[in-house]
Amino acid sequence: MKKQFSYSQALLALAITYLAFSLFKFTVQIPDILSVIEKTTQTIDVVSPRVDEIVAEVALVRVEVGKVRTMVSKQTPDILSQIEASLPVIQQVVAESENYSRQLPSIMSQIASIEQQVAILQASMPAILKRVDAVVKTTNNTTNEVARWRPHSTKYLEEIALSRGYIPNYLTRIENTVVDAKTVGKEASSGLVTGFFKGVISLPFEMVAGLAGIVDADSRSAKYLTAEDVALMQEKVVALLNDGNQTKTIWQNVKSGNRGTIIKGDSTTRNKQACLNVIFNNHFGNEKETLKELMCINEKGLWKVI
Repeated sequence: MKKQFSYSQALLALAITYLAFSLFKFTVQIPDILSVIEKTTQTIDVVSPRVDEIVAEVALVRVEVGKVRTMVSKQTPDILSQIEASLPVIQQVVAESENYSRQLPSIMSQIASIEQQVAILQASMPAILKRVDAVVKTTNNTTNEVARWRPHSTKYLEEIALSRGYIPNYLTRIENTVVDAKTVGKEASSGLVTGFFKGVISLPFEMVAGLAGIVDADSRSAKYLTAEDVALMQEKVVALLNDGNQTKTIWQNVKSGNRGTIIKGDSTTRNKQACLNVIFNNHFGNEKETLKELMCINEKGLWKVI
C-alpha cells in the first residue's frame, strides 16, 4: 500500500529540523552567555556595596535641590520687583536709541557736508600756503626792522625807568607842599614851619614830635630806613589822616631805594580822642616789614602815635 507525499508533513519536518539546528547553535553559545552572566554578577557584586552610598548622595542632592527651590521661591518676588523697576529705564533707553536712530540721517548729512568742506579746503590749500609764505616774508621783514630799532628801544626803556623812579618823589613833594601850605595858613604865626623848599619838606616841630614813634625802635625798619625815609613817611601819613576820602598812600625815596605803603585802618576811641589804626608796609632792599600803630588826634588837631 503506497503512502501519498504530504507537503504539510515535509514542512513540519523542516521546521523541526530548523528548531533542532537553532537549539544546537544556542547550546553552542551557552558557555559564552554563562561567562557574560558571571562577569555581570561580579560587576553587580562590586557595585552593590556602593548602591547605598549612591542612594544617600541622591538623598542629599534632593535636600539641596529643595533648599535651592526654597531660596529661589523667596528671591523670586525681589527679582521680579527689580525687573519691574528696571523696565522704565529700559524703555527710556529704547526711546533714546530710537531718537538717536532718527537723528542718524541728519548726522550723516552733516558729516557729508563736512567732508565736502574738507575737500574744498584741500583744494584751496595751495593758495593758502602762498599767503602763508607771503605772511612769513612780511614777518621776517618786520623782525629785521624790530632788530634795527631794538638798540634805540633799550635806551628809551632806560629813560622811562629813570622817569618812573623820579615820578613818585615828585608826587610826594607836590602832596607835601599842599599839606604844608594848609599848615602855613593855620600855624604860620607860631613859627613852627621850617625848611619849606628843602629836598624833603619838613613838618612843624610839634607835629613831628607826635609822629616820632611811627617806626618802632626795635624793628628792622628802624635799622634800615634812613632819616629821609622816616620824614617822607611822616608827611605821607599826615596827608592820609587829614584826607577823609583817602584810605591808602605810598612813599618812595629814590636816594635810598626804600619805599612803602600806608593804609588807614579801623577807627576807635582812646581817652575820649578819635583814633585810627594805621598799617605801615615798609620795603627796604629785598626785605619787607609790616608795622601797626594806633594814632589819635588831640584837641589841637595834631596826630600823635599812642
